[in-house]
Amino acid sequence: MRQTVLAAVGGASVLLGVGYTARTYQLSRRGQVTGRFSTAMGQLASGKLEERLGAVYGLEHVLAESPQDHDTVVSVLAAFVRENARKPALPSAPTDAEEPRPPRAVPAMGTEPPADIKAAVEVLARRPERDEPRRIDLRSTQLVGLILRSFEFDAPPRLSRAFLTWADLCRADLRGADLTDSILSRADLSHSMLAWARLDDAGLANADLRGAHLAETTLLGTDLSGADLRDTKSLTARQLAGAVIDEATQLPPTLASDPWVMARLVACRAWRNQEQWNAHTRPPPATAPVG
Repeated sequence: MRQTVLAAVGGASVLLGVGYTARTYQLSRRGQVTGRFSTAMGQLASGKLEERLGAVYGLEHVLAESPQDHDTVVSVLAAFVRENARKPALPSAPTDAEEPRPPRAVPAMGTEPPADIKAAVEVLARRPERDEPRRIDLRSTQLVGLILRSFEFDAPPRLSRAFLTWADLCRADLRGADLTDSILSRADLSHSMLAWARLDDAGLANADLRGAHLAETTLLGTDLSGADLRDTKSLTARQLAGAVIDEATQLPPTLASDPWVMARLVACRAWRNQEQWNAHTRPPPATAPVG
C-alpha cells in the first residue's frame, strides 16, 4: 500500500513539474513575443529607415509565431502603409455625371514605393493563411510601381479580401498575385502587369485599367462596371465572358463588337433587371456563340 501511494505521489509530482515547466515556457515565450511587438511599435515611428525596416520584419516574426496576434499585426502594418503612403489628395465624391478621366503622365520605369512601405506590403502579401474577420484596409494608398510577382515568393502573394479603393497601383507588377474578392473600385491600375493574376470576385467598378497587361488573368465574377479597359493588352472575350460588365464599361473596339462580349453584356443587363437581384451573386459565365 505504501509503495503504491509513494508511486502515485511521485507520478503526480512529475506531472505537476511538467505542467509547471510547460506553463513557464509558455509565459516566457509570450513575454518574448510581447517584448518584440512593443519594440517594433516603437521603431515604426523612427525617423531612420533601417529601424522602420527592422520593425516591419520584427512584426513579421510576431505574425508567424503568434496566431493570437495575427489581426493586430495585420492592422498595424496596414495602418502604417495608409498613413505613410497616402495619396496627396483624397478623391472627391463621385457625381452622377462622371467626367472622362484625363490622361496621366505615366511614371518612369523603376518607380517604386519607399523601401519600408514596400516591405510592409510584402509582409502582408505573405502573411499566414488564417481566418480574418476584417479586410486589410489599404484605401487611398499610393503604391505606384509596387512589385509583387509570384515567382519571387514561395507562394503567390496574397492581397485577397483587401480594401484597395482609390489605390494608385499604376505600373504595379502583380503577375500571379492573388487579389480574389478584393475591392479595387476607382483604383488606378493603368499600365500594370496583371498577367496570371487572380481577380475572381474582385470589385473593379470604375477602375482605370488602361494599358494593363491581362494575359491569362482570371476574371470570374469580377465586377468591371464602368471600368476603363481601353488599350489593355492580351484581354480576350473568353475572360470577359465570366466578368460583370455594363454599358459604361469601356472596352477596346475589337472586344466591344465581339459577339461573345455583346452576349455577355445582355446577360449582365438581364441579371441586374431581375426581381430578385442580389449584388452578392454573379451571372453564370456566358458560353461562346455558335458559328
